[in-house]
Amino acid sequence: MNVDRCICHDITFAEVKAIAQERGLNSVEEIEANRIACSNCKLCVPYIKRMLKTGETVFDRSVRYLK
Repeated sequence: MNVDRCICHDITFAEVKAIAQERGLNSVEEIEANRIACSNCKLCVPYIKRMLKTGETVFDRSVRYLK
């Protein structure tokens, strides 16, 4: 099973990526401050960090992405 979204904000990482690019957001902190993702349970933080670094938006649940 893949991970492709922030469940608290019910938004896919692809949508987060598009919004971040549109608004010029380049960090988890900026995404969190804009209440797009990462501001509740924080389980998506490692995925958002990886998304910002690599552009990936779908992640293998069995792989551990470090914070």
